[in-house]
Amino acid sequence: MAQFGLGAFLVEKGVISGEQLEQALQGQVVYGGRLGTNLVELGLLELDQLAEHLAALSDLPIAPAEWVETPDPKAILLLPRDMAERHAVLPLYVEGTTLHVAMLNPDNARQLGALTRATGRSIRPYLLPELRLLYALERHLGIARPVRFVNVAKKLERVRREAAAVPDDRPEEVRLREALGIGPLGQGEDLIDESSFAALHQRLASAREFAAGGPAEGVEAAVSDAETDAELLLDDEVLEEGRVQRTEAPALALPNDALALEALLDAATDRESTGRAAIALSRLHVATAALLVVHRGMVIGLFGDGGNLASCIEAVLVPIDADSVLARAAHGEPYRGAPPKGALDVRLLRALGRADAREIAVLPISLRGRVVNVLYVDAGDKAIAETAFGALHALTLCVARAYERLILSRKQDQGV
Repeated sequence: MAQFGLGAFLVEKGVISGEQLEQALQGQVVYGGRLGTNLVELGLLELDQLAEHLAALSDLPIAPAEWVETPDPKAILLLPRDMAERHAVLPLYVEGTTLHVAMLNPDNARQLGALTRATGRSIRPYLLPELRLLYALERHLGIARPVRFVNVAKKLERVRREAAAVPDDRPEEVRLREALGIGPLGQGEDLIDESSFAALHQRLASAREFAAGGPAEGVEAAVSDAETDAELLLDDEVLEEGRVQRTEAPALALPNDALALEALLDAATDRESTGRAAIALSRLHVATAALLVVHRGMVIGLFGDGGNLASCIEAVLVPIDADSVLARAAHGEPYRGAPPKGALDVRLLRALGRADAREIAVLPISLRGRVVNVLYVDAGDKAIAETAFGALHALTLCVARAYERLILSRKQDQGV
């Protein structure tokens, strides 16, 4: 890879501005994903443009589209599925003693060595942007993508219910396709291809940006769909489903000492380690704690610990214009007191198993004047001590400071 990163390369070429790079780096630190993914999600690059710039920067080829679309079954069988998931590698084609693969990090010598040992083949790596690779891994290997913004299954379910309400003798599959605007499928064609999925992703993401006060151009028609999807995800049944699906969530394996945890927070290198350290620090003072992310007009569950939060917090998805303490915190308004009695708050706390908490607190975490996280805590059947509440407020400042440090580190990595 070149001596400087993708961000500096794009700025030098005049593709993006320094301010746009700063925005993408901030998104990468707070919301996860690679820099290129955040640039695409911000609408600053198309996926094909990102691939071309990555190839120019690294002097490595882009994975051939036909191989990504239809990988060689013999190649798929050569690489263990757990290794493909761990290294984010898609086997593409076998040519003699060479295995062609698509990778996020095709210049990573350690990964290439591990792949060679696992397959007994020499490895010919190709570039593939993160969004495209994750889609292909799910499609061909069944490796589920992390769902960050869009739950297509819930939209399909809503359309199914609407279609069922109108008498129609045609097969359900035909009615669903018509309701979704999908024409007849050809032989071997998927219900939704990559470009269609990317368009849907961008459409709903834009709608959420509009709901959050962002640019309205071209997104008005998508707002109602996004809001309906959000309403579906706030249903008790959906939250209950999320809890059941995540009952095997592993416990946090972190020290139970404030100084050691603060050191971990200060040394965190990504959002995951930052969030885990913050939750563990919170748990020194309260019975349960959860960290949620504020993004694209939504408050989305991220990490949790204590009670049942670790297994169900990811089921939370709340619009920031909803009437709830989470939404108000997303606008910078902290809350401390008895569990609120608003309809949405009651449903959420009940689904999270926290309806019987004596006192809860919800604190915003701001970065450069904008709320990026929300911290939820409660002390079970006890009140939250004043000293504990003060420590939690200090923790929100520590998390913001950790994000600032990570952004600065990413800028240095990019050579800017």
